[in-house]
Amino acid sequence: MARERWLVDGWELTDGLVRDVEYRAGLNTTPAVVGANAAVPNRIGELWRPKHHGPGKFTLAMWLAPAAGGWDGVEQAWEDLLRALVRPHRLLTFERHTATGQIRRCQGEVLSALAPTPLGQSGMRVSVEVTVPAGYWQAAAPVTATSAPGTPVPQALALTAFADATAPMDNLAYRIDGPITAPTVTDTTDGPGHDGDSFTYTGQIPAGQWLTVDSATWQLIGGGGFTPDAARLSNTGPAFLRLAPGRPGSPPSVRLDGTNTAAGTRLTVTGRPTYLA
Repeated sequence: MARERWLVDGWELTDGLVRDVEYRAGLNTTPAVVGANAAVPNRIGELWRPKHHGPGKFTLAMWLAPAAGGWDGVEQAWEDLLRALVRPHRLLTFERHTATGQIRRCQGEVLSALAPTPLGQSGMRVSVEVTVPAGYWQAAAPVTATSAPGTPVPQALALTAFADATAPMDNLAYRIDGPITAPTVTDTTDGPGHDGDSFTYTGQIPAGQWLTVDSATWQLIGGGGFTPDAARLSNTGPAFLRLAPGRPGSPPSVRLDGTNTAAGTRLTVTGRPTYLA
């Protein structure tokens, strides 16, 4: 197991000698759910509505010690921390290296006042509360999952590379290689009878050409000479496709449906797994 590390804009927050995280309270806080059910007159209970997450937040409870002896060294460590964290003109990139070797990143800002507690003349403690406007963390590197070319439709694709995600993913790109007519990609993570969001392209993708539906950028990109028509794409959810995280013991999954397929037909999913904390 590796030592957990924290960086901000590439600068090491936890060097283990002068700065480190003291305790984990407030570190693994998940964003609150936003949305409400609807009350219907003369109806028992409420009408359920889908929810989404609001902004995230976490707290780094840190200690500071002098690089050299004396209180002057403590103040220098404190001022270095201020230079790194107090930058209200832009978002900061926080990077967490977990004990298992994962690297997760988020964009955050320090909004609350910093009020350190001196430890005599030998150091100080400070709690740094970070707000994450986008709500989620993301893996540092993208991963990919691809169905076997020519598999008869419907093609079921288990996204094992995304198995450790804990948050919904609306940042993924879905590449559909032709030939296929009216391709539909559906979130099947919750199992039979519980299909999630989906999108459909009501057109034909010829053999040797492909369509990429990018949920992160809201773009349709053609390849191999294919020119997509944005008017032909329809989706059921708030994004082109918001994919649910996998359930315990199983990865998220999708299904490709369509007609007029052949040996080259396949689905490729690319992106970064997302995390609640």
